[in-house]
Amino acid sequence: MGILIILLVGVLVGWLASALVGGGGGLIFDMAAGIVGALIAGWLFGGGASFLSGNITVTSIALSVVGAVILLLIVSLIRRASLR
Repeated sequence: MGILIILLVGVLVGWLASALVGGGGGLIFDMAAGIVGALIAGWLFGGGASFLSGNITVTSIALSVVGAVILLLIVSLIRRASLR
């Protein structure tokens, strides 16, 4: 049951980050962005900062959204660079 909750929260985090940055890639992309964003948040803000550690709080979700926004901005920069 825990993995299902992580996937659902990952979708929520990825969707919020996509809404903030603009664009979106669908359900799977949002889920991946949310989970990788949580990993980035855990790395930047300490291991307990992401919802992947099992602490699903407003703070962990907010920090995971920040991580996902960072990820989406980096992906956007890479896409722009490859178009040139």
